[in-house]
Amino acid sequence: MLYGLAIVLIPLFLGYLITLKNHRYMAIVNRVVSLCLYLILLVMGISLGQIDNILTELPQIGGTAFSLVVILLLSNIIGLVIYDKLQPMKRDKVNQDQLPSRLHLLIDSFKLIGITLLGGIIGYFTKGVVDFPLHASTYVLEVMIFGVGIQLRNSGIPLREVFFNKRGIYTSIVMVASSLIGGVISAFTLDLSLAKGLTFASAFGWYSLSSVLVNDAWGPIYGSIAFFNDISREILCLFLVPLFMRQFPSTAVGIGGATSLDCMLPIIQKSGGIQIVPLAISFGFIVNLAAPLLLAVFIGLEG
Repeated sequence: MLYGLAIVLIPLFLGYLITLKNHRYMAIVNRVVSLCLYLILLVMGISLGQIDNILTELPQIGGTAFSLVVILLLSNIIGLVIYDKLQPMKRDKVNQDQLPSRLHLLIDSFKLIGITLLGGIIGYFTKGVVDFPLHASTYVLEVMIFGVGIQLRNSGIPLREVFFNKRGIYTSIVMVASSLIGGVISAFTLDLSLAKGLTFASAFGWYSLSSVLVNDAWGPIYGSIAFFNDISREILCLFLVPLFMRQFPSTAVGIGGATSLDCMLPIIQKSGGIQIVPLAISFGFIVNLAAPLLLAVFIGLEG
């Protein structure tokens, strides 16, 4: 468990110590983070493709991932809608006519899936011929998390604004709690151990993190389940965020999970207005810190 915490939190906090005032350097960091993400998914796909009898395992991977995302999203929606009902958010009316292109965002998501499938094909046809380094994706993950730490530090958002945004804090608590409840339900429904159910519930959409940590702990089948569970959340939220934003703003922000801080932020801003951005950033920042901690704890409990 301590090792799992160390490989995520140490590079995250080391990256957070670095301030970059040159936009060119930040652009390089952004490109490195993106490249690391593609490498992680490619390596995970290769590991998956080299499993014996992988074709017979694919229905289990798809069925489990689909069931997980449905259970977890429903748990989040129920919990967050109740919170929105009990504590409605006062805000100005917003024009939702001009949303970012969902097609463009969908293409980006399917690119990630395509990279994983490409890795699977490479792994399948190189099985027994090429041996790839064990846990290679872990080293790439450390570089990526270091870059994420730099991005968080240079986002221009003071920590005071993040951690003292009451609605962001409460939305984070409700989202995390409802996710863990969903994880317990998933464990019993899908015949998983309690630790596994809670682990799958704890990435909150951060697929590059969950897929690597779960892959290293339990193998590429479970790593692939974690990946498809979390990326499915992102794809579904492209449509769910604008749907909930008008009446249930905290729900719209919360269901995005960790992605509310990055790829979902344009959708959140356009559908909810600039007034919703501090909530999204506060919520996303807290959830991005909670995800690696909870993942390491629950993976450690499974042993």
